[in-house]
Amino acid sequence: MEVEGAIIKAAGIIVYTVDALAKEVKYLLLKASNKPFHWTPPKGNVYSTTSPDERVTPTHQAYRALRPRYKAHDRDKECVYYLGKLTDPDSKITLSHEHIDHAWVSASNINEYCDKESLCNMIAHAEEHIKGKLH
Repeated sequence: MEVEGAIIKAAGIIVYTVDALAKEVKYLLLKASNKPFHWTPPKGNVYSTTSPDERVTPTHQAYRALRPRYKAHDRDKECVYYLGKLTDPDSKITLSHEHIDHAWVSASNINEYCDKESLCNMIAHAEEHIKGKLH
């Protein structure tokens, strides 16, 4: 696991789809298989000496999302999230052993799944960006 000082580094993707009938954006959240069984967008720890930004092509760098910092297991953690649209809403979601469930959640319902303010703010920021592109 990459640890820079005391900060654990992670990277993830905010996967979203647009429900054309409801005209609503929904975000993929995964439920962790370990306590406290929290919900987050897909992410994982970075196990490399290169940063997530160095692994992303220059074309994709413009689509970088937020970098929330929070406590995880009593340690500081920073996760770089990128934004990605799922164009086929019928795509099957396959869970790894690290997750026990998934849900497609609207930004207005995100706080029913997530209690971390940084994650709720990040989804709100993504929602603002996506809705700006839809109009």
